[in-house]
Amino acid sequence: MGGGVVIDHVIETLARKAKTSASGSCGCVGMMGPGLGGGLGKYMGYYGLVSDNIVHMSVVTANGSAITVSASQNRDLYWGMRGAGHNFGIVTKFRYKIYDYPNPNNYYVTYTYAGDKVEAVFEQLNQLGNNGKQPKEINSYLLYSFNASLSSKPILVLQLYYTGISSAARRYVEPFLALEPLVVENATVPYAELATALGVGVGGTVCAPGLSHRLFPVGLLEYNVNANRKLYSLYEKLLKEEPLFNKSTVQFEGYALQGMKAVDPASSAYAHRADNLLV
Repeated sequence: MGGGVVIDHVIETLARKAKTSASGSCGCVGMMGPGLGGGLGKYMGYYGLVSDNIVHMSVVTANGSAITVSASQNRDLYWGMRGAGHNFGIVTKFRYKIYDYPNPNNYYVTYTYAGDKVEAVFEQLNQLGNNGKQPKEINSYLLYSFNASLSSKPILVLQLYYTGISSAARRYVEPFLALEPLVVENATVPYAELATALGVGVGGTVCAPGLSHRLFPVGLLEYNVNANRKLYSLYEKLLKEEPLFNKSTVQFEGYALQGMKAVDPASSAYAHRADNLLV
């Protein structure tokens, strides 16, 4: 693959052969952008990080040399560039592991809650996460965001996506439905269409040209419910005092971890295998 290839294009191409791969979750991002830093995504429970699946890289270093980086050539760079790789050189192409589809169906739900549900939602997410033992088929993504058409206060937008059919996902999603969301959306789509369905595909608003996304991530073992209520209150206060921030969000990502945890932490420079969640 070329060094600048975009995730959606890779997934769409592989899907035509009933194949897939580990990738980041936002379809308009390049594979190697997140991959050189680790790369979390929806199939992490199956296949691990993006960086865990890199077999070979063609790299141009700062002195202009073109080198091969793999388990047998420039092994120190192969270790370092898989997890801490953004400053060692420019990746012009790479070879990568691909897999058969684990399931052709992907079911997702989007639940939108009022701010009074913060505690209940995060308590349920902690149960789902089960201290890093979340089932490999299901992932969660939650936002604090603002939508004046729904509430004068920040809302919670929760997405759950399951590799399989809706009836198999029911045991995981129904506890969140019982929390009485304001809005419910759901559908079953092929994996190649999931990013678009969730609003993070190449043509989605998140990926619109000209937007700037500055992320400040923190790794956690589990959600602190009281801290997340305080964070919600700080976010609400910020939006009141500085309305220009009403397009900002707070993101909470809970991926299945089995594939990532199965990899020896010493095998690459990725330093966060002990984390269970990303905020």
